[in-house]
Amino acid sequence: MNGRGTLTHPSGAFYSGLFRDNMYHGKGTYRFPDGTEYTGTFNNNRFEGEGEFTDSQGLVWRGKFHNKAALGLKLKVNV
Repeated sequence: MNGRGTLTHPSGAFYSGLFRDNMYHGKGTYRFPDGTEYTGTFNNNRFEGEGEFTDSQGLVWRGKFHNKAALGLKLKVNV
């Protein structure tokens, strides 16, 4: 698959965004079965670049992601 699309996994996880060669690649959103969510850039099915992660308490963390590492995340505060 190439282009924009959505994919729902049997686990309940959900991806909506860009695909390249059947992989998440470009801007998209991945929602885990527990409701946590990453919105940002993907590269070959991995979090890569600027993005936001919403944790199970609804707190939004913003920063740079590289695979599973996310050094220097900052809590997004709505004022």
